[in-house]
Amino acid sequence: METKIIEQVTALFAGADERSWKKVETVMNETVILDYSSMTGNAPDVLTPQQISAAWAAFLPGFNRTSHQLSGFVVDLSGNTATVHYTGKADHFLDDATWTVEGTYDTKLVSTKGSWLIAEHKFNFQKQSGDTTLPAKATKKMQKIVITAQNRKVVDNFFIALETQKFDLLKDVFAATGKQLNPYAPNGFPKSFDGAAAIYQQYSGLTANFGQMKFPRQIFATEDPNFFFVKFRGEITIKKGGKYENDYLGTFKLENGKVVEYTEYFNQIVMANAFGIVLE
Repeated sequence: METKIIEQVTALFAGADERSWKKVETVMNETVILDYSSMTGNAPDVLTPQQISAAWAAFLPGFNRTSHQLSGFVVDLSGNTATVHYTGKADHFLDDATWTVEGTYDTKLVSTKGSWLIAEHKFNFQKQSGDTTLPAKATKKMQKIVITAQNRKVVDNFFIALETQKFDLLKDVFAATGKQLNPYAPNGFPKSFDGAAAIYQQYSGLTANFGQMKFPRQIFATEDPNFFFVKFRGEITIKKGGKYENDYLGTFKLENGKVVEYTEYFNQIVMANAFGIVLE
C-alpha cells in the first residue's frame, strides 16, 4: 500500500519534469489544497487538477528542463487517508545557469474508487541557491511563447477569413488603423488599403469575380513575437472560368494582438499574364 502511495507522489513530480500535464492531473483528487505559502507568501489555494496543470504549464516550460529529486518518504496511514512527508530538491535549468530550491513536502492523499489521489500538497521552503533570476527569465520566456502563439492564430485567421469568405473576421484581425501594403501592385491598382474598414471592403468585394479561394501556407515566427513571415500560394477560382494561381510572401506586424501592417509580395508576371495587365 505504501509503495502505491509513494508512486502517486513521485508521478506528480515526474509529470511536471516531463511536461506531461495529463499525468499530473491523473494523480490528483477533484480539488487540491495547494500550499506554497512558505516560499511565495501567498495563501493556499483550493484548485482543480486542470488549474494546477495550467499554472505549471505556463511557467515550467520556460526552463530548458527541470529535475525533482525526492527522498526520505515517511507514510502515515489512517483509514482512507495517507499523509506523506518527504524531502525535495528541484533543479531548474535555463541556458547555462541553474536555480535550485530545497525543502520538505507534506502531501495528503485520499483513497477514492481504488486509487490514491492527492488532496493536499504543501511545500515547506528551506533554501534556494544558484541563479535566483531564472524564475523571472523563465516567466518572460513563457510570456513570449504565449504571445507568439496568440499572434500566430491571428495571422492564420486572416487566411481563414478569405478561405471561408467570412470577411467579418478581418475586422478582428486588423487594428482599426491597420493597413495592407501592396508594393508590387501594377499601375492603376492601389498601393495600400488603409484601415480595417477599407481592408474589409477590398476583400469582401472579391466575391464578385472570384469563387473558392485556397491559401496553402507556412507561417514562420521570428524572434519578435509581433512579426511573422508567411509563405503561401493562392489558388483562386475565377467565376468567368479558369483559375488564378500565384506564389506569395507576406509579412505581418502586430500590436496588442491586432495586425497593424501587412505587406504582400507576389509574382508580378504571373498576375499580368492572368489578367492581361501590361507591366511598366
